[in-house]
Amino acid sequence: MPELVGDEQSTDGAPSPRTRPRSAPPDHFTSADDITHVPIARSSGDGAEPQTAARAWWVPAFRAALSAWVVAHIVIIAVQDLGQRFTPHFPAQMPGRPELHHLFNQLYTWDTAWYLGIAQSGYSGVANDGVRFWPLLPLTTRAVSAVGIAAATAILLVCWVGALLFGMLMYRLMLTVGGDAVAARRAAWLSQLAPGAFVLVMGYTEALSGVLAAAYLIAIRQPATGRRVWLWHAVGFVAGLGSGLVRPTGLLVAAPGALEAIRQWRDPRGQLVARVLVALSPLMGIGLFLLWVHNVYGNWTLPYSIQKLEGLRGTYAGNPFSSALDSLNQVGNGAGAFTIVLVVAAIGLLWGCVRRLPVSYTVWAAISVFAAVTAPHFSSFARYSAGILPLLLVGAMLTRDWRRWGWTVGISTALCAYFAYQSFIGIYIP
Repeated sequence: MPELVGDEQSTDGAPSPRTRPRSAPPDHFTSADDITHVPIARSSGDGAEPQTAARAWWVPAFRAALSAWVVAHIVIIAVQDLGQRFTPHFPAQMPGRPELHHLFNQLYTWDTAWYLGIAQSGYSGVANDGVRFWPLLPLTTRAVSAVGIAAATAILLVCWVGALLFGMLMYRLMLTVGGDAVAARRAAWLSQLAPGAFVLVMGYTEALSGVLAAAYLIAIRQPATGRRVWLWHAVGFVAGLGSGLVRPTGLLVAAPGALEAIRQWRDPRGQLVARVLVALSPLMGIGLFLLWVHNVYGNWTLPYSIQKLEGLRGTYAGNPFSSALDSLNQVGNGAGAFTIVLVVAAIGLLWGCVRRLPVSYTVWAAISVFAAVTAPHFSSFARYSAGILPLLLVGAMLTRDWRRWGWTVGISTALCAYFAYQSFIGIYIP
């Protein structure tokens, strides 16, 4: 596949950095497909925007995302088969519920079993602490299963299709910040093969949340003079609303939305009102769920406060230094030093966000990294960091040399398989 062997053999025709035209400034990406040469947006927050979007980004985006999607699914499904053969076998089930039996049995372990149970019988049909799981994935699964597809199949269908769309939108997001076809392809690959991206193959929320976050980030950067700006406002509002309904941290995308509304405060009044509504939409989404919880359970804070119970997180935020020691001592997450490596890499990529991406994206990345680092024992850090899209963008920008890219995608895929296997045998909590 051309994405794995370097720029020179790319089917999209993007020239290698070694063959950059003499007329292109050294800090500019050179893009095929008639994309205007624009610099990477730096730390100004109102940095360079692409003057002309790719005229037809769907086809190359689909090719790049599909290639990565196929590789990721082959690797993770093979690893889950190994996990099924492990003795003692780690069952796929919820507390107090019968064990699940499926061809892809290990893909239904951990949170997948909860989301599937909620989709099948609602929150009233699962244990009381099931309210800590946000509703959008179960609702989407139930909608798909309403046409006659078994819920167990529907949840994987939703997540697998969502993962493919996520990869395509990562391609488009890279173009939004001024990247070219080479960087965009690599962003699509990293979205599928980041160390924590194995959950995209399972029934987790990361596929849906990735689609929603990418669409939201693209929408908020569209200029007021754009031909389809109102369509993008609508996309941003729906994506923000969905982000608030899909994950407990989905409300964090309101931060870049608010910063972009402030940055573009000189827009016509109608446009500015639309941007403010887009910025508020993640809070509206989470507010809808918490209001429902209050009406049903009498306590609107329950989805968050329940995390403090013994056996769950135990707290909202932990000391990252204690978590680092726990991780090295294999306490709490089972991933050991590899998690420490990912924490250090995330902090390094965050600095890259400061230098290369708009302020709004960088602020969201910083808040998200902080939330992930303060998770007790660095629990699920690999999964959390794989969903911080600006880190993936910077990772793609820094690996334009094909040798560096080969090492990066190879190591990332190996870690993805490692974390998946540890999860499928019941040691690592994704």
